[in-house]
Amino acid sequence: MVKVIIKGGVWKNTEDEILKAAVMKYGKNQWSRIASLLHRKSAKQCKARWEEWLDPRIKKTEWSREEDEKLLHLAKIMPTQWRTIAPMVGRTAAQCLERYDELLDEAQRRAEGIDDDIEGKDVKKLKAGEIDPAPESRPARPDPIDMDEDELEMLSEARARLANTKGKKAKRKAREKQLSEARRLSALQRKRELRAAGIDIGDPNYKAKKKEDYIDYNASVPFQLPIPAGFYDPSDDSFNKSECVDKYKTQDPIPDENKLRREDKKKIQKRKQEELPETIFKRPDEIKRSKLVLPAPQVTDKEIEEIVKLGKINQMAKEMIDDSASSNLLHDYEESSRVTFNARSVRTPAIRDDHIAKEVETILALQNTESSLKGGLNTPLNDLNIKSGLPEHQVASTPNVILQALAGTPIHGSGEDSIRMSQTPAGLTPAATPFRDQLNLNKDADGYDETFDWKAAIASLPKPTNQFEIVLPDENEEEEEEDENMEIDVEDAFEVNERRRRLIEEKEKKLLKRRSTVYQRKLLQPSKVNFSLFKKSYDRSEYGNAMKLISKEMENLVKWDVSNVITENMDNNITPEMIEEARKLVEEENTEKPEYDHEMASAMDLCFNELISFEGKLTRLGNLNRKDQMDSLVKELDTLDGWLQKLGSAVAKIDKKLQIKMIGYFKVADKLIKKIEEKRHERQNVQLQIDAFSRLYQHELGSIERRIGKLQSEVNILQERENELQKQYGARMAILSE
Repeated sequence: MVKVIIKGGVWKNTEDEILKAAVMKYGKNQWSRIASLLHRKSAKQCKARWEEWLDPRIKKTEWSREEDEKLLHLAKIMPTQWRTIAPMVGRTAAQCLERYDELLDEAQRRAEGIDDDIEGKDVKKLKAGEIDPAPESRPARPDPIDMDEDELEMLSEARARLANTKGKKAKRKAREKQLSEARRLSALQRKRELRAAGIDIGDPNYKAKKKEDYIDYNASVPFQLPIPAGFYDPSDDSFNKSECVDKYKTQDPIPDENKLRREDKKKIQKRKQEELPETIFKRPDEIKRSKLVLPAPQVTDKEIEEIVKLGKINQMAKEMIDDSASSNLLHDYEESSRVTFNARSVRTPAIRDDHIAKEVETILALQNTESSLKGGLNTPLNDLNIKSGLPEHQVASTPNVILQALAGTPIHGSGEDSIRMSQTPAGLTPAATPFRDQLNLNKDADGYDETFDWKAAIASLPKPTNQFEIVLPDENEEEEEEDENMEIDVEDAFEVNERRRRLIEEKEKKLLKRRSTVYQRKLLQPSKVNFSLFKKSYDRSEYGNAMKLISKEMENLVKWDVSNVITENMDNNITPEMIEEARKLVEEENTEKPEYDHEMASAMDLCFNELISFEGKLTRLGNLNRKDQMDSLVKELDTLDGWLQKLGSAVAKIDKKLQIKMIGYFKVADKLIKKIEEKRHERQNVQLQIDAFSRLYQHELGSIERRIGKLQSEVNILQERENELQKQYGARMAILSE
């Protein structure tokens, strides 16, 4: 009977070695060819064995805490997508699945209270008769000393096939390669010999493709210089060595620099094609400095203020009851605030929250969730954190040794203590020691002293100096308050958002009223602030101060329009009512203008016309003699002429700029003017036609009446004539009938 071999099962050491040698020879694509060397494995199994175990890139070390957190987080976001999760974690899909099941089993055993070392140790081990579902991801089984004949035959066959590197195919490939190289060399040698003999073969444009400095030794004499015509001048043979040296020293280095520039340009062009744009102009010797990351301050400004306030409150309380009997019950806390700190720095505590356990509990809860059709409360879950593909990193905070002098940190697991306790380093004392608890108000339960005489301690208290009365509230009032609290309705989220939106709109409307009129009317806004318009004034009068305030407010409004950000100098105390009142005052002043005084205006014009500049001063023209008047008028004329020339040159420059800038508009305007003239002529012609046809219409109306009357008269005559003829015809017929 023929022996049947079932492919699969546990991988052995010899099979792994054959698989690795076959992959080295045939590559990672010819798996059917590789599987032909292994009688008990298929191509799919060989590929799975390489990708799950033998590939040197596979990480087989212990799983770290970060990898566990990343695996659980990705499994929560992408459940059962192990092929997608594997490259993100840096492991294979089988490793990810195995580790995932292991973490879930550990959490399940921890929840059930099973000891991991005893009962949960051999849970995943295969029992007798079971088959491993994934043998490709398991270590290889060692080879026995006495191997089977089939295994020995497979090993010898694989050794022979893998050692055969010079088979028929390899020899044929080498022979073909050698023949092709020989043919190429012979053709090249033949072309060179023919070209040396002056026979060009192959490309007809061979000479055109030559370099500029190429010399054809068959067509011309190399380095030939033409002999000049005429007699030879021997005076040019004189050679001055010093002049040649000076000329060489003073040679212009520009050609070399141009050559270097061309080379740099070529390099930059090459880097543009091959590298990223941001690395083109990057200096290669640039030193990358890491960011300076400093720890956060141990005591913030707010905490310092709280410490100072606590000290002041304690001092005030002590002063208030210093003379009363209660002062004997209080302890002096000033000494505890001056406790010297330990010289050794405190070690950063370990991270308390176990995120791996939380992730596993969340996944188990998601797996065990019942159908939502049943109703009821949802399964309580931890924070899913599905915003990112990476788990949240826990930042270990440095302990604050400064605040521990005034208030301690709470003990782990004790949430009932009202006062904060500070822990001593591990290994020194068995429990935490409370800070600033000299009255023993927060006595630990473990340190309870049964021998302490409480009666004697209470009897030693001082007698009270004041009397107090305690009045208990009525139960009905408490019930009414509870009923009132129960009647409070929970506001809907839509109403909250709507109220918030209305508040934001009202705030924007108030801000819009404070903006400039240009912004309110949605006119064109300036792109930058012209600070020359807001120069500082040195006028100390009331008018000057008022103008300073107006200029400052104008500058703030312009800055607000440009940057769309409220400046720090803006006065936030201004209300819309104040702005409206100021606007009304301005409108009243604009409407209440004084009447124009013609006599005062004529007097001012007369005085202004009589003033003239003489020797740097303004004087009346009538106070000067004839000669000074002429000189002053001539000087004023020259000044005006100079101003006119300056203004003329400025106007000419502006006109030239406008001509350059507006020439296109002028051409468009000329075209539009021509079109307007054409349309005007067309309109005139159409109007003439309308007038002519309207007159013709009126004439036609009159002529129609006349023609109708004429035709009507002719019709009447014909009717009369017809009647007469009918009568004659009747009379004749009557005669004939008789």
